[in-house]
Amino acid sequence: MTIKLKQIELIVERYFAMKINVKSRSRYLVDARKMYFSLARVFTGKSLAVIGNSLNRDHATALHNIRSCDDLRKTDKEFDEKYIALYNIVSRLKPDVKKNKTYEIPRVIHPGYFRYADKKSIRKIFNKRGHSAKQCYELH
Repeated sequence: MTIKLKQIELIVERYFAMKINVKSRSRYLVDARKMYFSLARVFTGKSLAVIGNSLNRDHATALHNIRSCDDLRKTDKEFDEKYIALYNIVSRLKPDVKKNKTYEIPRVIHPGYFRYADKKSIRKIFNKRGHSAKQCYELH
């Protein structure tokens, strides 16, 4: 028994009590779609193009939503709790499969990012100082 994209879509729609396949950029809808794309990637062996086509989007949109879902899970506690709840619901559909482990490559964050986080562009700030952001990585 394999989990189908439609099953994941229905679970997400029931959880949030709304349709996720609509053209809207409301925050709650965007977050629900991010969770759908991420769960679809974890629990199905489908390609990004197929996952994107399930909601009338392209593969680049699916990839962007998966990556931003991972980033939001690290920073937004409420988002992470909702994702974990959905993950547990979807994982019950397929009890015989081991949990997919994800291994993350540690990201190097430049210390200047935290100092200038409220600014628009970090690269512009670094370039004004006389060196590029790439050189800053080499210096530290």
